[in-house]
Amino acid sequence: MRLVSAASTWFWWSLSTTPPYRGSVAAWAHPSRASAIRSWRRTQSGLGHAWTPPQCPSRPGITTTIRQAHGYRGGALAPPATSLHSAVGTDAESVTSTPVEYFRRDYQPLPFTVDQVALDFVIRDGRTTVTTKMTLVANPRYVDEPIPLVLDGDETCLQLRSVRMNGQELREGVDYELAPGRLLLKTPVDGAVVQTVVDLVPEENTQLSGLYKDEASAMYCTQCEAMGFRRITYYPDRPDNMATFTSVRLEADKERYPILLSNGNRLDQGTVPEDDSRHYAIWSDPFPKPSYLFAAVVGKLGSIRDSYTTVSGKKVQLEVFSEPRNVHKLSYAMESLQRSMQWDEQRFGLEYDLELYNVVAVDSFNMGAMENKGLNVFNTAYVLADEGTATDTDFERVEGVIGHEVRIRRSFSGHLVDDV
Repeated sequence: MRLVSAASTWFWWSLSTTPPYRGSVAAWAHPSRASAIRSWRRTQSGLGHAWTPPQCPSRPGITTTIRQAHGYRGGALAPPATSLHSAVGTDAESVTSTPVEYFRRDYQPLPFTVDQVALDFVIRDGRTTVTTKMTLVANPRYVDEPIPLVLDGDETCLQLRSVRMNGQELREGVDYELAPGRLLLKTPVDGAVVQTVVDLVPEENTQLSGLYKDEASAMYCTQCEAMGFRRITYYPDRPDNMATFTSVRLEADKERYPILLSNGNRLDQGTVPEDDSRHYAIWSDPFPKPSYLFAAVVGKLGSIRDSYTTVSGKKVQLEVFSEPRNVHKLSYAMESLQRSMQWDEQRFGLEYDLELYNVVAVDSFNMGAMENKGLNVFNTAYVLADEGTATDTDFERVEGVIGHEVRIRRSFSGHLVDDV
């Protein structure tokens, strides 16, 4: 069995422990975001507890459609589905919204993994189009067996526009099947490049999971842990699929969304040739990572900048972002970031391996913070601190949470660990 990242073992290993708060990935209809957060906090009260992903709170009491994708070897679990923006029918088996348990024994190695992935986001009001190109690698265990590949996807968010493999458009019902929680590729081949195009509406995503828009700050943001990436595109959304995100292109209105951020290093940026009112940025992360560590932030943000020189003499550019009105509260977060990087070097001999380190403070964020490599996203409560208004406890909280999320050793010994 493939070993998943250590940081995700609380989710995957707990699948065989005991309910009510351990041992199951459940489909719950939470009446509010606050209750979803309380549910998540309950699961954090002990090591190995599983996260309970909330159903969209804007549709309380809705009948939940559950479909297990692991009927095919290597399939991941299908999330709850509703008819909202549904790309498939609603004639699947329906059950009331009671917890459904899935156990670790239900998971099998994937017949194909994604080795490289390129994403293209075209963000417009009321619709974002995401084009995904994935390079498949066959699992030698199944080389003599024609096994389909299940790509996880939440059709309550995604509307599938097209599927191609090696440039050839695939036909629904012949080459692939679309069902609640999954897209099934019937005849994938080793080395194939699979391209999907989907539309989604971040403005209506009230789960704050996947890609959503914070209307108050007019900021687009992602949260992909634990199963949010499947709300952005069809993909094997499991932490044991480690892929290199070779290119992430973000495109949006230049005046309204001047900041375009993602993981890794920025390769290029500029004006869209066909429309000088729009601009783009292209990011690349050279190190393989699971999909739950993908991040993107698009908005009108202010920031402070500094740098950190590593023990080998490499200069890393640091930038901490917030809404412009809160920029004066970012200095202590920057100091905490620098001290955390230095501590990892001195204590563990670990040096940061990218050219940039960005931190963004977001008001509408379900977690306290998320350690997406190179682009940490924090709830504003754990970044903003000003001597005129903050207490000593506030400063301690900022430094403690930044120190926890920034730790470089989490990447070397946790998140980016795959096979042993």
